Amino acid sequence: MNKNKHPLISIIIPTYNESKTINETIEHLRHWDNILEIIAVDGGSSDGTARLVSPEVKLINAPMGRASQMNAGARLASGEVLLFLHSDTRLPRDFPQQLDQALSDSGVVGGAFKMKIDHPGLFFYLTSLGSNLRAAVTGIYFGDQTIFVRQDVFHKIGGFPSIELMEDWEFSKSMRRVGKTLLLPGPVITSARRWLIHGKWRTAWLMHKIKTLYLLGTSPDDLKRMYSDRR
Repeated sequence: MNKNKHPLISIIIPTYNESKTINETIEHLRHWDNILEIIAVDGGSSDGTARLVSPEVKLINAPMGRASQMNAGARLASGEVLLFLHSDTRLPRDFPQQLDQALSDSGVVGGAFKMKIDHPGLFFYLTSLGSNLRAAVTGIYFGDQTIFVRQDVFHKIGGFPSIELMEDWEFSKSMRRVGKTLLLPGPVITSARRWLIHGKWRTAWLMHKIKTLYLLGTSPDDLKRMYSDRR
């Protein structure tokens, strides 16, 4: 397959002030450069993130907000599969094989990967375990689990909803309405930085509080004011 005309997988990386991670993120993707199209979508970084993006990566700008940025990247993508990767998350070596196996079933429209936090200790082990169990049982995936979807399905369901927060929650539900989704073994390795910067228990409490309030009907705009940018 000619990657310049129709790459198999489009990796879409929404960035905002990721100067400390973006180079390493792109470097780790070079292992699969024969099957990838990489698109970085910057949301107006003030730390020079955009200037650090390698020339072989497609770089565009979009209004800040993960939904806005991921949708903009998807509109540019030419891959059969779209994979939305946080700049502080690393893919397993066999992720293409995991995707191939999952998508060999035409009924599977997308899904995500099990995740592991890159810090030792019981707290982080249990946090990863809890996230993976929740995703396996509910089919609700969050961005740090690296959501993937067939491109035609992405456009069929209208992409990520234009909301300030919980866009991945709603997108997961939309995928499940049109087909089967899977949680792949992964694991993707995601950074512990938000827990380490803001406090483990404080961050865990806030995340559970936001999910509960959303279930109770609190608007994404109100939740965003509570969440802020906790990186």
